[in-house]
Amino acid sequence: MKNWKKCVALLLAILMLSALFTGCAKTATETPNESEQPAADNADAVKDSSEQPAEDAAPAEEPVAIKIMANFDTIKPGGQKWLEGIEEKLNVKIEWQLPPSSGYEDTLQMLVLSDDRPDVVILPDSWRTSDVFAESCEGGIFQDISGLLPNYENIMAHTADVSWDALDIFNDGRIWGMPRSTVMRADGFVLDEEWLKNLGIEYTEGEYLTKDEFFDILYQFTYGDPDGNGIDDTYGIRGYAKDDGSLYTCLGRIFGIGDTPAWREYDGEIDCLNYSTTQTNFKEYLEFVNKCWEAGVIDPDAFSLDSTTAVDRDKKLMHGCWPEYAANMTIVPTENYTHTYVYCPGVVANEGDKYAYGDYGTGIWWFWAITNNCEHPDKVLELFDYMLSDEDWVNLSASGLEGFNFVIDENGDYDYSISEGKSDDEVGGWPIGRIVRRSDGAEFFINKKLNKAQRERIAGLMQIGFDNYLPSLDRGYKPEIASDPVFIEYNNYMVDEINKIIAGSEPVDHWDEVLEGWYAAGGTEYYEQMRAYIASFE
Repeated sequence: MKNWKKCVALLLAILMLSALFTGCAKTATETPNESEQPAADNADAVKDSSEQPAEDAAPAEEPVAIKIMANFDTIKPGGQKWLEGIEEKLNVKIEWQLPPSSGYEDTLQMLVLSDDRPDVVILPDSWRTSDVFAESCEGGIFQDISGLLPNYENIMAHTADVSWDALDIFNDGRIWGMPRSTVMRADGFVLDEEWLKNLGIEYTEGEYLTKDEFFDILYQFTYGDPDGNGIDDTYGIRGYAKDDGSLYTCLGRIFGIGDTPAWREYDGEIDCLNYSTTQTNFKEYLEFVNKCWEAGVIDPDAFSLDSTTAVDRDKKLMHGCWPEYAANMTIVPTENYTHTYVYCPGVVANEGDKYAYGDYGTGIWWFWAITNNCEHPDKVLELFDYMLSDEDWVNLSASGLEGFNFVIDENGDYDYSISEGKSDDEVGGWPIGRIVRRSDGAEFFINKKLNKAQRERIAGLMQIGFDNYLPSLDRGYKPEIASDPVFIEYNNYMVDEINKIIAGSEPVDHWDEVLEGWYAAGGTEYYEQMRAYIASFE
């Protein structure tokens, strides 16, 4: 991968040098300067000449058709107008295939079995590490684009190195897709601002809390009647059951444990806190979340709630705290969130600890794969490259079309008055901002309807999350043993046992027995394969 990146850098340098020597030549699209304008007394002659058809004029080229499959469901008027402008600029014609997002995974499974494929398709990150995708790449269903990438300056400039590494799925320099590379961060927690004031709790936004200070706030949110209605109907923190049945609270972040297992170097050895026999973080997490559960500060219905229902309870002001990305925090009341919130960038186990964990180890939030049916992969990449350019990024970062959804005033503020009073079906910008992302484009996440001071507040809090991010070394790799039925069955059993520890029906020390069984069921091979993979690209 390093050699490939050196080649990329060299080719970009050659391209830039070429541009330097050819930059003085005027292109057909350039506007002549005043000295090159025809003299006034010759204007009629010029006009007469221009009205005569050129016998040898080249016919206009037909637009290049690009068939794109995505999980967008629909395209709104603002998005359509945006796409039409890009089509005209790049001389392409996009033909969309938009299967229902609810059945998108099934459509993808059929895709690899069919000869009637689109030119490019968006794939979830889970596909990147699947056997199906690897076999499809080796079988020629998808194209290696590594040789084309040096030609696209914006793609290269705004995609994280680790995202390219992750799409080098055979670790041989071939690249099997264009990542929707995004910012990587360590999120904190939001706290209900009105509840804090009602309870007389002093908290300064941006400060870290210890787990004990955090617990005290959750306890008061639960039992201090923060809404003043005299009814026991509030809880400290949101929780819900994930698809695998595990409890989702993000309290593991307090102990450096992300929402997915991450691999890093601890004491000179590659290890994972979720399965470590030498690091005690996971047991400390189990002890703390069990304390929170038994104290009742976690929503008591959490194990029977899905994420949608849990978020609805946030809106109904039942929870005073939940894990959140600073960009998504409500600082101006809305129809759905009538309270405002302050941001705690992290909770640490002990005073002086550093808050850090890492999810999104690849920086990839879905990726585009070009199929073997695509005759013009260069035009597909040109399309993505333009969307990542400064010229178009103003639209993507605002999720709307300048001049249609908003205008930017002389102070740099976004004025959406031209679309006020109109429904999303009339002016909606979907899918602007959903096709590509910048790994260095944090402004994409900031609500442009906020004023400058509010945007700066959010930006500062977001930056803390970027600074706290701790990358994982695994690139989302899935060891071969992970597909073993016995190993899969034990991992399912493990979820149940963790839930028992959280709910108090098993002691925290039960984890030692569960972990021992995990190693016997394939965990030892899992460690060996993961460490070998990480060592292969070091």
